[in-house]
Amino acid sequence: MRNYIILNGVSSLTIAGLLIQNLPPISKPKQRAEVEEIDGRDGDIVTYLGYGAYDKEFEIGLYGNYDIDEIILYFNSKGTVTFSNEDDKYYNYQIVEQIDFERLVRYKTATVKMHVQPFKYSLLDSDKIFNINNSLLNFSNYSRTTNGITVAYSNGSLTVSGTSTNATEIYLPITELTLDSGTYTLSALATGSNPSSCSINLVNSNNPSATSFDEITLVNNTTESTSATLTEEEIYNSVYFSIESGATVNFTLNIQLLDSSNGGSISIRNAGNYFSRPTITIFGSGNINLYLNGSQIFTINLSNYTSITIDTTQMEAYNGSTLLNRYVVGNYDNFKLNVGNNTISWSGIITQIEISNYSRWL
Repeated sequence: MRNYIILNGVSSLTIAGLLIQNLPPISKPKQRAEVEEIDGRDGDIVTYLGYGAYDKEFEIGLYGNYDIDEIILYFNSKGTVTFSNEDDKYYNYQIVEQIDFERLVRYKTATVKMHVQPFKYSLLDSDKIFNINNSLLNFSNYSRTTNGITVAYSNGSLTVSGTSTNATEIYLPITELTLDSGTYTLSALATGSNPSSCSINLVNSNNPSATSFDEITLVNNTTESTSATLTEEEIYNSVYFSIESGATVNFTLNIQLLDSSNGGSISIRNAGNYFSRPTITIFGSGNINLYLNGSQIFTINLSNYTSITIDTTQMEAYNGSTLLNRYVVGNYDNFKLNVGNNTISWSGIITQIEISNYSRWL
């Protein structure tokens, strides 16, 4: 198969009449260094300053029927490039020097010089998504209909449906739960029709009014939560549902009870040959302390947002287009994944972690 490159997902093989005549060699980027000579001292002091960007140069040609404007447009770009002699990796590139397309048309050959950043990344690594299932609630299959409203739990799915003929209260049993003193967060995510007509709480059905948790009014497609700090042991055995009279509802519900004082850990492998600076997205609530290989790196405030993305390369934190750097305290430069296995751990409430760009090569 002939040589090819892929620019931003588009292969040169799809560009009519374009030939990649040769490919740049696989090479290691140059390490930048500062050399200091001191009078009266033999030798010098070399301070390494990291790896520098460099140029990859290759020849292109023309054959058969070609559209020079399409070729010019193809190379009028920046982003990611893959070379067919490294077809499982990509580089970040820019073309900063002019390509002599006049020479390309006249002599059917020209030189392309790409300015690439020093590191390359895997095309085979997909983003890692870790769902953190640390809820203290356990349900058994159950169904109850009261005043036209059915609350049912079956095979991991909790549904609420029907039209209420009166204001309705239903107690969904859970495996009896003894909570020691500490801080706990009850959260609920409803998806479907009219969940705002329903409120829930965690109670002991033998004494419902003694609960330490505030009632949650459900909101469609939004995680609502409430926290309670217990000073002594409390026992809970039910999730309490309150539905307005005349309401027609049909929604699924994900309920979690998390111990805010506990945390967890995951393992992530950098399969490259150099430390990496990943992008990590944290889903959760409240204040979270994030650790890498046993050392605390960040304190994250998720009191006002359900998730935050931390780009350790760009040293930015954001949610969508909103910058949230003031919600993250810590040194971005210290969040580096070593070659091989790494452990990310935390205290606080995390429900999901997404990680990208976790493997990196020179």
